[in-house]
Amino acid sequence: MTNWLMSDGVRCMSRRGARLLMAIGCACGLACLLASCGMMGLSGEKASWSQVTLTASDDMNNNSPLAVDVVLVSDDAMLARLAELPASKWFAGRADLLSTFPKSLRFRSWELVPGQRVDLPEDAFSGPRVVAAFVFANYPDPGAHRVRIQKFNGRLVVQLDSNSFSVADTK
Repeated sequence: MTNWLMSDGVRCMSRRGARLLMAIGCACGLACLLASCGMMGLSGEKASWSQVTLTASDDMNNNSPLAVDVVLVSDDAMLARLAELPASKWFAGRADLLSTFPKSLRFRSWELVPGQRVDLPEDAFSGPRVVAAFVFANYPDPGAHRVRIQKFNGRLVVQLDSNSFSVADTK
């Protein structure tokens, strides 16, 4: 083991010890960097679905067009707000929410007719990280008509039926 002597005769650490301290310092620095990502708004994950498919049954919405939104949420405060919001209130207030909280959410909208199928490419939802995602369908009858999407990768299929809808995620 090689030791260094300082000018006043005090021994410094060995090279092995210096390397160990450097490795510990790098590991601590990396841990701090990763922890700070959450504080800087980098929590969540990217929506990276390989494909999103919206499929309307032949009798969807009593044979009438239906508005559907896929909403991506970027922060926990907006997640709490949308998690309890029924689709009727989402569609009535989405413009106000977007103008008031432009960095907290983004969405894509469609109006489907019965029997229609829409296939969206993988980059349709590219953008900042998200903490949650929802699908809202504007059925006229009472109900939440809101589904939270649990996975942000794979293939997403939204099946719109007569008075309700479902969301399935597949690999």
